Amino acid sequence: MRLLLFLALIIGSLTATAADPAARPLDVSDEGAPTFTVFSSREGLSDEIWSTVGFDNRGFVWAGSASGLARFDGYRWTAWPLEQAHSLVRDMQTDANGVLWAIFEREGLARYDGKSWSIVPESNVFHQRFSNTHRSDGSPEYWVGDDNGLLRLDGNRWVKDASTPLRHLGPLVGIEQTETLYGKPRQWLASTVDGIWYREIGNPNAWKRFDAPGFDVLHVTNIKRSHDGDAEELWVLTYGDGLYRIRNDGIQVWRSAKGELPSEAIYSALATYSAQGERTLWMASRAGLLRFRNERISAFDRRNGLPSDAVRGIKLQQNADGTELLWLATEGGIARTALTNSQWQTVSLLGSRENGIFAVMLEPDDTGSERLWVGSPEDGLAVLADGKWRYFTRANGTLPAKGVRQIWRLADSTGKPQRLISLVDGQLLRIDDAFNFIPIETPWRHAGNEMATYALSRQQGDRFETWFASMHSGVYRWAGGRWTQFLADGAKQPWSVIGLAEQIDADGRSWLWAASDQGIAVYNGLQWKLIQGLPADSFRGVTMIQHASRPTLWAASARNGILRLDVSDPVHPIMISNNDVPPPPDPTVYSISEDSQGRLYVCTNNGVQQLTPGKDPHYTERVFRRRDGLVHDECNTNAQFVDRHDRYWVGTLGGLSVYDPTIKTSTREPQAKPLRFTEFLSDGKSIKLDSTESNLLPAGTQNLSIGFSVLSGLREQESSYRSQLLGLETEPGSWTTEHHRRFSRLPSGTYELKVEGRDYTGTASEPISLRFKVDALWWEQSRMQILIGLLALCVAAGLVLLYNRNLRLRQRHLKREVARRTSEIRAANQRLTELSYQDPLTGVANRRRLMEVINSTIERALKRSLPIGLIVIDVDHFKAYNDQHGHPSGDVALRAVAQTLKSAMREQDLVARFGGEEFACLLIDADSELVARCAERMRALVEALPPRVLGNNTRTITISAGMLSRVPNPGDSAADLLREADAALYRAKHQGRNRVCRV
Repeated sequence: MRLLLFLALIIGSLTATAADPAARPLDVSDEGAPTFTVFSSREGLSDEIWSTVGFDNRGFVWAGSASGLARFDGYRWTAWPLEQAHSLVRDMQTDANGVLWAIFEREGLARYDGKSWSIVPESNVFHQRFSNTHRSDGSPEYWVGDDNGLLRLDGNRWVKDASTPLRHLGPLVGIEQTETLYGKPRQWLASTVDGIWYREIGNPNAWKRFDAPGFDVLHVTNIKRSHDGDAEELWVLTYGDGLYRIRNDGIQVWRSAKGELPSEAIYSALATYSAQGERTLWMASRAGLLRFRNERISAFDRRNGLPSDAVRGIKLQQNADGTELLWLATEGGIARTALTNSQWQTVSLLGSRENGIFAVMLEPDDTGSERLWVGSPEDGLAVLADGKWRYFTRANGTLPAKGVRQIWRLADSTGKPQRLISLVDGQLLRIDDAFNFIPIETPWRHAGNEMATYALSRQQGDRFETWFASMHSGVYRWAGGRWTQFLADGAKQPWSVIGLAEQIDADGRSWLWAASDQGIAVYNGLQWKLIQGLPADSFRGVTMIQHASRPTLWAASARNGILRLDVSDPVHPIMISNNDVPPPPDPTVYSISEDSQGRLYVCTNNGVQQLTPGKDPHYTERVFRRRDGLVHDECNTNAQFVDRHDRYWVGTLGGLSVYDPTIKTSTREPQAKPLRFTEFLSDGKSIKLDSTESNLLPAGTQNLSIGFSVLSGLREQESSYRSQLLGLETEPGSWTTEHHRRFSRLPSGTYELKVEGRDYTGTASEPISLRFKVDALWWEQSRMQILIGLLALCVAAGLVLLYNRNLRLRQRHLKREVARRTSEIRAANQRLTELSYQDPLTGVANRRRLMEVINSTIERALKRSLPIGLIVIDVDHFKAYNDQHGHPSGDVALRAVAQTLKSAMREQDLVARFGGEEFACLLIDADSELVARCAERMRALVEALPPRVLGNNTRTITISAGMLSRVPNPGDSAADLLREADAALYRAKHQGRNRVCRV
C-alpha cells in the first residue's frame, strides 16, 4: 500500500504545475503591488482633484483639493472650508512644534494650530512645495520657495532667506541637504526653469550652478535626498524631462522614450527603508504611483485599485505601532496603503483589461530557481525568469493565436517533463527549451470555441499517457502514438469537460474523474460514466483530498458551492454532508487546492476562502478579498494551484496574485492608538466643545450627538468602543463598533462622557472624557424651583416625588432600548436603500438607478470633457423563447444574460435592466473603441451561453446592441443618450439581430 501511494506521489509530481522542491522559490517581491484603501465621495470627499495630504499633531489626516481642505476621522472625510481661501492646495507640512501648514495657490500660506486655520498675511507662495533640511544641532529646518527666493520658518513666522542667489531664478521648488555627495556637506536648490544650484555648508552666500550637461534646461518639480546603503543620492524630479539621480559614482537618467519610465510628469517623491536598510523611492506621477527599488521602476494605477492614474501628492505617516502608511492624493480621490509585509502579492496584470489570467505554471529554471508562465485569452503568454518578463503575443509574431487557455508541465511518453500550451483557437503546442512553439496535431477541430481545457499525465505500467479535457467534445487520450476520444455514457452532446483528477485506490488501480457541464464523470479503465443522483449543476474542477482517513473528491460547482464525494469505492461514490465546512463566500466555485499542511483554498466569484482543519472534523475559515491584497475578487477557471513551497497562486479576472502563509505580516508589538472626539452636534448643528474644559450647552437643547474615533490608520471599521455618561448612566455600555453617542432631551445638570476604545488588534487606547453642563430652563432655575416646590409640596409633594422617580427610571431604560434599536433600524434602512436601486429578478441595477447614474455621469463628464459609453441591449426573440420554454425559463435566461453582461464590464461600469428583456450598460471615461470591444464581447459571451445555463436543454439566445461613445453636450440628459443608443439598437435588429451597431 505504501509503495502504491509513493508511486502516486511520483506521478503527481510529473503532472503538477508546481516547481521542483529543490528549486529556490521564485522571488516576486518586486512584482507585487501595494494594497490600496480608497476614499472617494462615498466617504465624504468632494468630486474634484485632490492634490496633497498632511497630518496634524493630534493624529488626524488632512487632504487638500482644488478648492479647499478636508479632515479624515478614521471613518469619513469632513469638508473644512476656510472663508479666506478657496484655491488649489499645493502642499502640507507639519513643523517640529506640531503646527500644520498648507500652501494655497492664490492665497498663500495657512496654519493650523490644532483648533482653527488662519491665513498668513502677505504670503506669496505659488505653485511650490515645502522642503526641510537640518541645522548643525540636528534639529529640522523648514523651507518654502516663492517667485522671489526662499522663505525659512523661524518660530511661527516665515522669513526671507537673504542667502538666495541674487540673480532671478524663477520659482524655487525645493531645497535639500546632502552630507557626503561630492565629498562635502551641501545644500541643493531647484528652480522650475533655471536648473539645479548648490552651496557648501558654512558658506551660505556662495551659490553655484550645477553644471552637469542638460541640467540647465530641466523643468524641475522637486528634489529629494535618499541613501542606498552607504551611497548618498539626490533625485531630481521633472515635468517632461525624465528622472535624474546624482551619486558620487555618476549621474543616471531614466526617460520614457527609452521605455524606462511610464511617465515623465512626476510631481513629488519620498524614500522609505526596510529593516535591512534597503531604499525604496516612491513617486507621484500622472501614470500612477511609481516605485523605484532594486534599480527597477514599477507603476501602479487604476488597474491596481487606485481611484485615478494621476497621483498628485504623496506623504508618509507613521502610526503608533511604527507602521508606515503611504497616503496618495489623486485626481479621483485619496488612497492609502500600509508598507508592511503582506502575505498577498500581485504578480501580473496580464489580461486585466479583458478577462484576466487563465493559465499559470511554475517550473524549475536553469539557475536553481523557478520560472513562472502566465497566459491570458486576450493578451497572450508571458514568462518571468531572473526578475525579467518576456512576452509572446500574436502582435509581436511570437504566438500563432491571440490568447492562451492553459499551460501545463506534464510527462511525455518516456516520463520526461514537457511544456504544453492550449490556445483559444484550439491549437495545442509544445514549448521547447529555446521557447519555440511546436504544433501538435490534434483530433478536435480548431473552431467554434473548441480547445483543450485541462490535461494530466498518468503512468500505466511502463508507459505514460496524457489525458485532455475539451470544451465541447469530451475527453481525449494520447497513448502509444495515437489519439482516442471518449464520451461519457449518459452525456448529451456537446459534452464540455473542464477539469480532471486521478485517484489511486486501495488496490493500486487508477481511476479518473472529470468535472463537466453535465455533472461529474468517472473513468473505470474502459469507459466514462456520469455519476447519478447528484444535484443538477455544471462543475468547474475536481480535487482528490484525503479526508478523515478516506479518499474524498471535492468538486467545484457553478451554482451550489462545494460538493464532496466519498470515493473509497469509486464504483459507488457517496455524497458527504458539508456540515463541517463553512459555505464558500459565493456559490460559484472554480477550484479547490490543498497545501502540505492540509489547508484548503476555495476560489470563487467573490474572493478566496481558506479552510483550515481543526482538532475536530470541522474547518475554520478565512476569506481573502481585494482589501487583503488579492488583485481581484473573481477567480478564473483552472488558474490556481499550490506550489511545493506552500504558496497559493491564483489567476483572476484582474491578474495573478500569490499568497504565502509563511510571511509574518508584523513583528512589532501593538501600541495604543490615539482616541479622539471627532464631532459635536447640537440639534443637528456643529458646535465647538473642548475636552480639556467644562462646556455649557444652552437651555432647551433637544438632541446632542458626539462622535469619537480610534485613529489607528488601519482597519478602522474593526475598532470597538464603549462609553458611559456620568450623571445619567450607572455603568459603561457594552463594546460595539458604533462610534457615536446620541442623547435626547437631557435634563439640566452636569455630565461627563467617558469613552474607551480598542483598535483592530484589541489594543486599548487611553480613555477620553468630555465634561459639559446642560443649562436650566427658566422653570428649572433655583428660585422658580423653590416656588414650584413649595406649591407642589402643599398640593401633593409625595405624589410628585414618586412620579419623578419612576419617570427617570423609565427614561433610562428607554434610552438603552433606543440605542439598541437604532443600530437595527440603521441597518434595515441601508438594506432598503440598496433594494430600491436593484432589479429583484437579475440582481443588477434597475431603471431608476441607471437614470440617476447617467445624469450624474453627464455632469462629471462635462466638467472634464470625458467620453461616456452607452450600450442598449435587447434579447432577440425573447417572447418566442418565453412562449416555447415558459416564463420560469425566461427568468433564468434573463439572470444569465445579466450576469454575463456584468462579467464583460469593467468594475467601475454599470449594468442595468432597462425593462423587460432590455438592458443598458454605462461605461465611464470610455472611448468608442473600448465601448465597441465591450459590446462585441457581450454579444459573443451571450451567444456562447449553453442552453442549460439559460434554463432549457436545446436553445441558445442572442442579443442585439446599439452603442454610442461621445463627450456629452451641454443640456444632454439620460433620455437623450438612451434615445441615440436605442436608434442604433433598432438598426441592429433591422439588419438581422445578433449584432452591434454604432450611433
